Amino acid sequence: MPFSPQQTQPGLRGLSTADRAFGYILTMNIRRVLLLAITLPLSSIALAQSPPPLEAYGSMPVVDLLTISPSGKRIAYRLTRDGQDVIVAVDRASGKIAGGISVGDIAARELRFVDDEHLIINAGRTSKMLGFRGRFDYNAAFLLKVSEQSVDQLLSRGKHLYPAQTGLGRIIAAANGGESLLMPAFHSENPQFVAPRYGVYSVRLRDNLTRLVEEGGLSTIDWFADSEGKMLARVDYDELNNRYTIWSMGDSRELIHEDETEILPTGPVGLVPGDEALVYAARPAGSNHTAFFRMDLEDGEITGPIMERDRSSVEYVHDDIGRTVHGVRFSGFTPTYRFFDEQLDARIRGIVDELAGTSATLVSWTDDFKDIVMRLSGGWNSGVYVLFPEGGAQPEILASIRPGIPNEQVVPTVVTRYEARDGLEIPALLTASPALRERGNAPLLVLPHGGPASYDKLEFDWMAQYFASRGYVVLQPQFRGSSGFGVEFRRAGHGEWGGKMQSDIDDGVDHLVSSGLVDPARVCIAGASYGGYAALAAGAFSPGKYKCIASIAGISDLQRMLRSDRRKYGGRHWAISYWERQYGGEEFDWKALDEISPINFVDQFEAPVLLIHGKRDTVVPIDQSKVMRRALRKADKDVTLVELDGEDHWLSYGESRLETLRALAEFVEKHL
Repeated sequence: MPFSPQQTQPGLRGLSTADRAFGYILTMNIRRVLLLAITLPLSSIALAQSPPPLEAYGSMPVVDLLTISPSGKRIAYRLTRDGQDVIVAVDRASGKIAGGISVGDIAARELRFVDDEHLIINAGRTSKMLGFRGRFDYNAAFLLKVSEQSVDQLLSRGKHLYPAQTGLGRIIAAANGGESLLMPAFHSENPQFVAPRYGVYSVRLRDNLTRLVEEGGLSTIDWFADSEGKMLARVDYDELNNRYTIWSMGDSRELIHEDETEILPTGPVGLVPGDEALVYAARPAGSNHTAFFRMDLEDGEITGPIMERDRSSVEYVHDDIGRTVHGVRFSGFTPTYRFFDEQLDARIRGIVDELAGTSATLVSWTDDFKDIVMRLSGGWNSGVYVLFPEGGAQPEILASIRPGIPNEQVVPTVVTRYEARDGLEIPALLTASPALRERGNAPLLVLPHGGPASYDKLEFDWMAQYFASRGYVVLQPQFRGSSGFGVEFRRAGHGEWGGKMQSDIDDGVDHLVSSGLVDPARVCIAGASYGGYAALAAGAFSPGKYKCIASIAGISDLQRMLRSDRRKYGGRHWAISYWERQYGGEEFDWKALDEISPINFVDQFEAPVLLIHGKRDTVVPIDQSKVMRRALRKADKDVTLVELDGEDHWLSYGESRLETLRALAEFVEKHL
């Protein structure tokens, strides 16, 4: 249903879109939101005597994406409550709602203030594109003018703006004193005959006036600019020739860096503070981690590292809207940080040290860093946003993330390690009540993560916490191939789908059985994305170990999946090289994919199977679950498929997430 201005509430303008297939957004009734957007301090929550209901875990967080404005005058957050899904901006001094927008039909992913009056909402939606087959994940940036109570999609119109593109939400800089934003996008003078190029548009915040300020090349993938709108650097990647280049954009364009690579590197991630240089990500010689270096914009000389921690890779950049890097977050079960400013570095390190036992994730700050906002999660709480003022003043609780789950109902999660059958140490997270740890012989749910180049953190995990609250032990194995534990540990997973990555999971089960903690006759496995593949592979390759198998958006047929990706990206795209290395290691064998595809081993399944899949999943098409259901039924196996209407790959919508948890809870409880 396309958006029309008649659907808006009084005083709010309608939203235009770059492509009508993107869908629509309904502006909100401010008075209604005022009733919902109350701060929810932990002290207001009544003590619960029994586990919270399923809805407290499966619903979207009540408060999420919280951010603070540059001056500290306002905060903004996503509020999901009583059937409403809204973004609100709140004046801190008065506590009153200053502005808002409904986001029920899109997936809001990030909020960021340009200044006190302008809030950027980065959001996505899965939809069809006119003239193209299938569905695509759209990304766009919306501007909420707080005091004016108006909303517009940025980069929704502009000369030569290419009509068929999905990533219109990127911002590389705020220019002209914050009056305009620089946003890269594809452009073409004649889309039917001229290939699009990735250039830079200037978008004026006052009236959304858009103009092309820098034309890109055919292989351009990224840009860097300063606060005056001057282009500093351009990054190109020619996938036909595997040529990766960085250009300095000073008075004249000059090549300063060149690599030949089949896999797109991380490369530059931002600007060095107070220095015309790029922050460049690379692996130091002889190390087992990634670090940040300085790349000179004049000659491309790389020096450093300037940000490094032994045995921990840099995994997240803390930068401003102009991509100036202030600090980084390192990998680990709980986050650790490093900042260029020594005083700020010591301050944040002190906060993290004081909060040992919980994950303290830095999410936002004022321009002067006098106020910083952290999300605390795991350990002793279900999630809370806390403001830490400068000078050691009393921290301020801004909002509880899941107020329906009191602190005393959070089941402890601990880090454990066990030895794989080839001797490799496998880290894992274990969630279980103290009573279960004492009694032992408990039912076990194994939750392998997605990716597979990802890892679980010592944070509140809604799915693990639900089952732990119902008397299950929950194991989250960080099998080889996981990120976060060194480059070599991640690379050890290449070519081990259905092999050592899978046996690492089985070995975790055996470890808990031998310890007496779990009952070997009551073990289930469930996972999403790669975790869904791992669950199906467990049914195929370890049929006697698991009593039930649940796959959420999982891959069942690797040949079919790779063919789908080739159609989507093209055979020479770096993403294809990446997945070929993931599946087959250094020597990819197309036919070998059949030997690690669960769909070819349905006769070996002994346990019942639950398949859950979003109908709008563009990462792993729902066809992967449909063909698996068909194959299992043909083999006369117990299988159920739950199709989630309107859902993407990430369970972005509350109703789908609730439906998923209800189906999974019923399934596991039935078979354990």
